[in-house]
Amino acid sequence: MSGFHVDDGAYERYARQVDPLGDEVRAAAWQHVGPHVTLSGHGFSAIGDESGFAGAYGARMRALQERLHALGGGWHQVGEAARRTQGNYAAVEQEHGDALRRLT
Repeated sequence: MSGFHVDDGAYERYARQVDPLGDEVRAAAWQHVGPHVTLSGHGFSAIGDESGFAGAYGARMRALQERLHALGGGWHQVGEAARRTQGNYAAVEQEHGDALRRLT
């Protein structure tokens, strides 16, 4: 076989492999970073609150959590792009096949 060829279902298989990665990254954002967004009790003592360190720490953790959540969403977008590519590839293959059949 010459030319460009993709195994049937390759894009869908790839998308199914990528989807769980997005879920895992989003879960990590909530499970591992989420608990550190707010400091309960005297995590940095009263001086930490007064100096703004506790607030800055919380803001940084919140920003990190949001970035991880967005990264997980990016993985889902990769899976959706693979599914769209599969559809586009199938349509082009059909079009080329139809053109060749008309020529023969």
